[in-house]
Amino acid sequence: KKSGLRVRGQPHLLLIGDPGCGKSQFLRYAARLVPRSVHTTGIGSTSAGLTCTAVKDSGEWMLEAGALVLADRGLCCIDEFNSIREHDRATIHEAMEQQTLSVAKAGLVCKLNARTTVIAATNPKGKYDPTAGVDVNTAIASPLLSRFDLVLVLLDTADERWDRTVSTFILQKACETPGVDAGDDEAGNVRGATQSSGRPEAGGAPLPPPTARWPMSRLRAYLAYIKTTYQPSVSNDAADVLQAYYTRQRSAEGQSGARTTLRLLEALLRLAQAHARLMCRHEVTIQDAVVAVVLTEASMQTSAVLGVD
Repeated sequence: KKSGLRVRGQPHLLLIGDPGCGKSQFLRYAARLVPRSVHTTGIGSTSAGLTCTAVKDSGEWMLEAGALVLADRGLCCIDEFNSIREHDRATIHEAMEQQTLSVAKAGLVCKLNARTTVIAATNPKGKYDPTAGVDVNTAIASPLLSRFDLVLVLLDTADERWDRTVSTFILQKACETPGVDAGDDEAGNVRGATQSSGRPEAGGAPLPPPTARWPMSRLRAYLAYIKTTYQPSVSNDAADVLQAYYTRQRSAEGQSGARTTLRLLEALLRLAQAHARLMCRHEVTIQDAVVAVVLTEASMQTSAVLGVD
């Protein structure tokens, strides 16, 4: 606060996966959970793209906001992240780290806020090679890759049991009566999930009713409540866990330079605070720190040091 330096508190997530792994569906559902959200592609649907552009209307220049500016204090879901434009690629670094956009176009000089969480999805460059680094598989530069707190890889592996399960689910959906949605309704409930079968157990006692899922409106309200109410502080024990994992990652052999910078420690801190906020805690505990370490370790791929699968 004394120096005026802003440290972002919103984590960023990158999904890398083969085509058909459901990345776009994940982005669409995440956009429904946040009241203020923008779902776009890397190319963008307007000339503003992801950042902003200067347009001339009625003889006067004005700024047209892009996806990151429109999603201020919300969520920005970017599909096909590897196809972002060149002028967006140069300015998105500032938006993802400092959460601002410095504009100097057509005589307009200003700074726009882009305080948003970014969830991006991209396809690998050809067949994903598990032995190579993420920057090699995606052709995303290391400075941009280091701004993502978590990088999750979704692979379409050949598994007969999994293929049979997925194909059975899809075919059952196709055989249902047209116009009847047996999945989640708009409220977020699974139809029939709140109804008890009424069948007695072996001892004669009735079965307890199954736990009902929260409707979408309640889930949105809960996420908005914990985001504005809880600002957890970090306990000494949790700080020791995060520091120990960070130092081990830095000293490990074969560590990725794009993922083990000082931003790794900041990402661990953000994830631990996010989990504590999700559990309605005012202080980050050891459990929150361990969850942050497990999430980060699972996203490290070739540079994991704890062997978390």
